[in-house]
Amino acid sequence: MAVALLDPKGRFEVRDGMIRARYGHDKSLNVNIKYEIDNEVKTLYHGTTRSALTQIMREGIKPMNRKYVHLVLDPRDAYEVAIRHGDDVVILRINADCLRKDGYQVLIATDRIRLVDYVPPHCIESAIDPRD
Repeated sequence: MAVALLDPKGRFEVRDGMIRARYGHDKSLNVNIKYEIDNEVKTLYHGTTRSALTQIMREGIKPMNRKYVHLVLDPRDAYEVAIRHGDDVVILRINADCLRKDGYQVLIATDRIRLVDYVPPHCIESAIDPRD
């Protein structure tokens, strides 16, 4: 219970004495959580490895085995996620209004994390090298 309540990323919620993950669910699980829609945020970030960049810029950001693509409000959080996958990373800057114009809802998972079904390549504004 303490881990769930004190997690700094807000990954868990406690409801009726039960703990569940707020996000990060595998597609194969039949988990349906009702998220609030974020109509305010303008810029989101996604951390990835440089080796994945060419494919992402061609195909967009896909949820892969998860239900949603995870985006964050702070580029430092994106960096923390990216370095789990390797040392040579980039931070992608995403235009949230572009997502909305394309019909994608930006969902609020936590105060720091947003979820979308997919990020089309043209909504990726830039790739930031965190070493610069």
